[in-house]
Amino acid sequence: MTTLQLPSSMNCRLWQVDLDAAPPTQAVAALSEAEWDRARRFVFKRDRNRFIAAHAALRETLASQCGFPASALEFALGPVGKPSLVEHGGLRFNLSHSESLALIAVCDDAEVGVDIELLRPMPDAEALAETYFSAAERHALAALPAQDRDRAFLCCWTRKEACLKATGMGLSVDTRSFEVGISPEACEVQIDAADGCARLALSSFNDVQGAQCAVARVLACGPAHAACRPLVDNEMYA
Repeated sequence: MTTLQLPSSMNCRLWQVDLDAAPPTQAVAALSEAEWDRARRFVFKRDRNRFIAAHAALRETLASQCGFPASALEFALGPVGKPSLVEHGGLRFNLSHSESLALIAVCDDAEVGVDIELLRPMPDAEALAETYFSAAERHALAALPAQDRDRAFLCCWTRKEACLKATGMGLSVDTRSFEVGISPEACEVQIDAADGCARLALSSFNDVQGAQCAVARVLACGPAHAACRPLVDNEMYA
């Protein structure tokens, strides 16, 4: 695993994982039976091995951060599927992968979301933008030279995903209803959805060669149609 540097204002830690490298034997041995069951469902060996590598790395990372054995960690899923630690509730994390690369983000004081996408041609970018981007984001994307649109699309896409993963709101959020921009500048994002609201710190980075990445941290949250409130210690927002 490789440690990545983020702006100090993000107040979280980030690691890059090569999913095609053999994970440590002890990390693989720490996987739960439920994780092995999920691994066995993959049809292709490469996908199965990458899943094992990603979740072994996640356990190894979280164990190093909370001081408990990797095999002792237990996970629970929130209402829309966001995982959290059953104990050590103050430690929040998120995992994202794209082909052979994965990112693990860990935060002590707030919910965090991370997303990674390998840079690649995006022939369906315009159609996807119509479905998922705000009008301002679509117009900004269309105004770019053709050779710059794929990277800008993936920049916006990873920023949206990181925000959604951080909040744990899932499909209750219309991704066209909040703006993250198509450029990598750090910013704050406000999300208002049917079942809650959130304010987030958002940052993009290109430290991972051949990939576009983004990380988001929840700054404040609240119920729908109410002012966002700061998170309190050990509160899980999902």
